[in-house]
This record gives sequence, structure tokens and C-alpha cells, in this order.
Amino acid sequence: MTDPMYDSGGSPASHRNEDGLRGDAGYTDPLPPGNAEFAPWVTPSLQARLIARGLRRLVKPRRVSRMDVPLIRALMGALTRSRPLPGITVERVKAPVHGEWLRPRQARRGRALLYLHGGGYVCGNPRTHRAITTRLAHRLGVAVFALDYRLAPEHPYPAALQDALAAWRWLLAEGWRADRLWLAGDSAGGGLALALMLACKQQDLPLPAAATLFSPWTDLTCSSTAITENAARCAWFTADHLQFAARLYAGGHDRTAPLLSPLYGDLAGLPPLQLHVSDSELLRDDSLQLAVRAQAAGTSVRLRMWHGLPHAWPNFAGLMPEGDACLEDAASALLALSVS
Repeated sequence: MTDPMYDSGGSPASHRNEDGLRGDAGYTDPLPPGNAEFAPWVTPSLQARLIARGLRRLVKPRRVSRMDVPLIRALMGALTRSRPLPGITVERVKAPVHGEWLRPRQARRGRALLYLHGGGYVCGNPRTHRAITTRLAHRLGVAVFALDYRLAPEHPYPAALQDALAAWRWLLAEGWRADRLWLAGDSAGGGLALALMLACKQQDLPLPAAATLFSPWTDLTCSSTAITENAARCAWFTADHLQFAARLYAGGHDRTAPLLSPLYGDLAGLPPLQLHVSDSELLRDDSLQLAVRAQAAGTSVRLRMWHGLPHAWPNFAGLMPEGDACLEDAASALLALSVS
């Protein structure tokens, strides 16, 4: 018998009609034709179900306060930290920016990827996201720089964005061509990647060749319908968790400001975007609404909807087959967009 905790009431294909996404996926606003593609996973794997169950027991029930931030960071480190893949070397960088290079053997020359990790702007670091960064380095065959940006509450907005901008300027100063750089991020890091591109537009800096966002947090107002509709289905966290992280990062700033909630920014002129999101997570609409707004602004968007998976599931690549499949899909799409 299918566990109702993970079943959305039918195969992903049943959620689509000529208007877009409907019914059990929970998103009822029409999307432009061809906007969303469903991943070929009708039912979450056993590994995905077990990981989701563990998250429900270890993470989701926890109440959070500022005093809990050290525990949250330790818990995320324990859940997601992984070793680099064989053949990937790690080179730590401490100046002028903090982070680490992950380099595959015989990396493509002149091309790289900047990765911004997730963690609600309050936790996470390059080490906690090596399941993603080492696999992207391997599958793309390029060097990946994972930025270790400052975290709230010690360093609220705009510290993370300032660090992302500093990293982008540093890469350009090191001789990397923007049209041969990719940008990627998950969760808060996905929202930060989008905010970075908006800031680059404001400051007349060149934009990356393309960007890939996994379950991006693009709306810190936390006001989408998915936060209510998926309250029981999301395995990672609750609406209170989202609000807590948003308060710590935003401080007294208006959360609708585009560099805090890039969903509300000017999305025209951005490079091609590819978005990966699960239909069962609280941040589902952060991607769906971004796709609608970006396409309306003339930006090319590829939206990939996955079924019944935990938020930012590529963090479990190596343990969850959908995590590896998502990164393979993302890498293939970036390579298809690459120039010689």
C-alpha cells in the first residue's frame, strides 16, 4: 500500500492539461504551454521515502529560536556533509573571498561554475553541499567554486549578497569570461543566485551564461499558497521555520525588496534559467511563479517538476537516485547551452 505521506494522488502526468499544472500538484494558476516538464519519476524511490521519513522525525518537529542556530548548523552538517567524489580535488580559498574550488581531472579550460549553497541563510557551507558540487564538477567536467558566504543572524542581509558579488567580481578579475561561467544554487542559495544576477544588472556587471536553481527560495514574504497546501507533505520544515529564517536574514528590511525576494525583481535580460522543484515542498510556488514571471519578461526558462521529493533533494545525491538523476539532468541541460 502506498504511504499517503508521499502520495499526491496519481502520477505526475495526471497533473497536467493544456493549460499547465492542475489538481493534485496543488498549483492551479495556468502556466504558459510547455512551461513545466515532469521528471520521469512517478513514485518516489524507497531511498527517497526513507530519507523523507528521517527528516520528518529529526528536523521538521523542532521548534526554532536564535538560541537553536548552533544546533541547526550542526544538524545540517550531520545530515548533508559528504566526501568529494574520487577524482575531484578540493582547494580551499581564504582570500579575497572564502570558499573552495572543486576540480575534476582534465577539467575543461576556460569554463567554471559558481555555486551558492542553501541553508536558509543561517546554516550550510561548501562542505555540507559537496554531494552537489562534486557531482556537478564531475558531470560538467569543469571547476566549481563553492562560496562560503556569511550567515545570519551574525551577518544579516545584505552580507550574503555582498559576498556573492565579491566572488563574482573576483572570478571576473581572475580572467574568467562571464559568458563561460555558469551559476547554480539550492534553496536560499538559489534565491541568492537570482539576487546576484539582479544586482549584476544594476551594477552593469556581465551576467553568467546560464543559471540552474534547485528548489530556490525566491520569496521571503513566505506568502505562497504552497506553504499552506504542502504543510503536511513537505518533509524538511514548516512555515514557522521559513518565517524564522526570513526574519533572521532580512532583519528590518522590506521582504518584498527585489534583492531579498528576487521573485519581485525585474527578470528581463537574464540568461537562460533552469529550475528544479518538487511538487510536495513548501517552496514549490517560488519556482512556479518565478517561471511565469521570468517567461513573461522574455527570459528563457526550463522548469522541471519532480514528484513527492524532499526540498532540495540533490543534497542527497549518492543516497537517493533522484538526487543523482536531477544533477545529471541539470548538467546535461547546461552543457547543451554551452558555447564552444
